[in-house]
Amino acid sequence: MRILTINTYLFIFIFLTFIVNQLDSQPTSPIPYDLANGTYRLLSWDSTATINPDGTYPPNMIFHQTVKQDPQLNDEMETDWKCPYNLDSRSRIEGLGDDGIGFINTGKTQDDSVCFNPGYVGEAVLALRTINYKNINISWIAGLVGLSGISNRQYCIRFQYRLGNSGNFYDLSDSVCKPVEYNYSGYLNNYPHPPHEQSFSVILPQEAEDRILVQVRWKYYYIPSDSASGTRPKLKIDDIDVKADIINSVQMNEPNGFKICTLSPNPACSKIELRFLATFENYFDIEIIDVFGCVITKLINYKSMEGNNIVGLDLSLFNLNSGIYFLKLISNGTSEYMKFIVIN
Repeated sequence: MRILTINTYLFIFIFLTFIVNQLDSQPTSPIPYDLANGTYRLLSWDSTATINPDGTYPPNMIFHQTVKQDPQLNDEMETDWKCPYNLDSRSRIEGLGDDGIGFINTGKTQDDSVCFNPGYVGEAVLALRTINYKNINISWIAGLVGLSGISNRQYCIRFQYRLGNSGNFYDLSDSVCKPVEYNYSGYLNNYPHPPHEQSFSVILPQEAEDRILVQVRWKYYYIPSDSASGTRPKLKIDDIDVKADIINSVQMNEPNGFKICTLSPNPACSKIELRFLATFENYFDIEIIDVFGCVITKLINYKSMEGNNIVGLDLSLFNLNSGIYFLKLISNGTSEYMKFIVIN
């Protein structure tokens, strides 16, 4: 009986350790930048530990890493980068000051004494909230920072996007139908080689407009070669700029027009009241969505009357944690959002 008790405790300890390690090993999603606040800009990233200590990231952005050496395009990142930005050897992400963010892999990760759970780099993920915005233009600079010796290992930085914080990222195509990426081969077998830069500007697809959460990423990845040898290139991204056009509000004199007036009380505890205007009797769907774009609940085919409408919602039915949420009102292919806060 005593042995069984000891083994039971041991099992519980191992199980809890496994759970903690699993939670630690999941890549984090950053809080989105709301385009209603204006243009997003990231013009520099300092390497100084007192300014940007390890485990911190640029606004609304995060860096991810992997256990796989020389990760290729389809190798997904498993964990967050938690090392300093002033390292000068081994695989690392560097703060380059006004020159942006540098990525370089070597044959080794950082030592465990330098930082927690070091890996190979990597990607930068930026989260955006595009509610009521269209024509989302993202521009940046990518480039070659330098080489430490002759190289014929080719690395690239590809730009991709996805809706929400899970699932596959997708490529965008340039004017000649090639994926948008920094793919420079001038340094191969050409050392020493001066720095090189290229400017990029893209418009996100229409499906990325008017969304709770859109993620874009710059992925530093390796193109495999049987004859690969030499050092890996240090590449960078810099001067990230995101701007968009506001979507015109639905006009109440147009057919099928509607407008959310208020959500109250806001913040709310267990109940909240939606007031909206409609041009005539119609059917609506109502969604409650979290900050990552996940639909918590959906009320289908609510029938409105012309003019003022009031809908009472019992939030206690949805098991909402304290935090920020969005109510989305949908009818005939158009929608409106309003943010609210839940306090338990």
